[in-house]
Amino acid sequence: MKHRWMRFFVGMGCVALLLAGATANAADSETTSVSVAINKAGRQRMLVQRMAKAWVMIGLGVQPERGQTILDESLSRFEAQLAELQGFAPNEDTRQALTKLEREWQDYRAALRAAPGRQDAQAVYDHSELTQEAAHRLTLTYERVSGAPADRLVNIAGRQRMLSQRLAKFWLFLAWDVNTIAARMEMNFARAEFASGMNQLYGTASTSPEIGRAVEQLDRDWIAYRSALVERRDIAIMRRAAPEVVELSERVLATAERLVALHESQAGAR
Repeated sequence: MKHRWMRFFVGMGCVALLLAGATANAADSETTSVSVAINKAGRQRMLVQRMAKAWVMIGLGVQPERGQTILDESLSRFEAQLAELQGFAPNEDTRQALTKLEREWQDYRAALRAAPGRQDAQAVYDHSELTQEAAHRLTLTYERVSGAPADRLVNIAGRQRMLSQRLAKFWLFLAWDVNTIAARMEMNFARAEFASGMNQLYGTASTSPEIGRAVEQLDRDWIAYRSALVERRDIAIMRRAAPEVVELSERVLATAERLVALHESQAGAR
């Protein structure tokens, strides 16, 4: 058990380092290519889900201190990346999508400021969904600007990154007995979407040995995560399993983040 939790904290640290590195790199250079914009907009989708996950972790008492750290770091990165993306709007569709995301974010941020408790959980759930949809639409506008297959792969890999957090978010809402019918349905949809995404990514595994290894590692991490996400109706059992779900969601996120970076690098080289 001791070694298991050591692996957990190492995994959480890897995610923090990966995201911190992404943010530092963004701060050193402006968003000047479509593939970089797709990655950043796609990361906004993930951060929306990760903030909700962290907020519920605090409310449920699942590693609340770590949840607060994740929430604070994710909020800061979201706002930094939003400012960067606002400086790269190649067409009217993108500008409108950025305006929509900014508007939804203001409401979501206000909801996240509430002390985590069941009385405000529905608002966080609803605003996370609206902001996630706005971030996804923005990502698609950047992808349409390019139309290149390599840039589409950045989006697909980035969507796996987001789904890793979306699944944990819904699991924790279920464990909290909040909006259970919708959360259960959405969790099942997200699970199917992740499996579909893996099929698409395996089709790209031959583009480079490094990408192939990253796809295989993501699949291995996904198999373990999927097993932990088996639907359970007993809330007490779900709450006991919540730390494991959080751990695995962070592990999948770290692997997906590396895969996105590889696809962005490959897209930028073309």
